[in-house]
Amino acid sequence: MKTIESIIKEVLKRSKSKKKKHVEDEWYNYLKEKLQFPFEAEVNLISYTEVFEDGDIIKVVDIDNFIDLYGFIMKVKKSRKTYYLPLLEMELTDKNSTNQLIIDAFFEWEEH
Repeated sequence: MKTIESIIKEVLKRSKSKKKKHVEDEWYNYLKEKLQFPFEAEVNLISYTEVFEDGDIIKVVDIDNFIDLYGFIMKVKKSRKTYYLPLLEMELTDKNSTNQLIIDAFFEWEEH
C-alpha cells in the first residue's frame, strides 16, 4: 500500500534533479498521471472570488498548470461552467481516496 513517504520518494526519484523547479515539474507529471478525474471537492477559499463561496461543491476535471504564487491550478466545473481554482483552495470530499493520499503527499513535500 502506498504511503505519503513512498509517494514523495517515487516523485523525487523520477525528477531530473533536486532543484525545486524540476521536482515541481515531476509533481505535475505525477498528479496528471495518477489522480483519477473527475473528483469532487469542497471549496475552501483563501482569496476572494465572486464565483465561489466557502463550502461550494465542485467537480475537479483536470490539472491546468502550476503557478509559483498559487501552486497547482485545477480545472473545475460548477453548474456546467468551467473555472480554474488553486488546489490549495479546495478539500476533497472523499478523505479516504487514493487522490487524497497523493495530494497529501504533495502538500507534505511542499512544506519541507
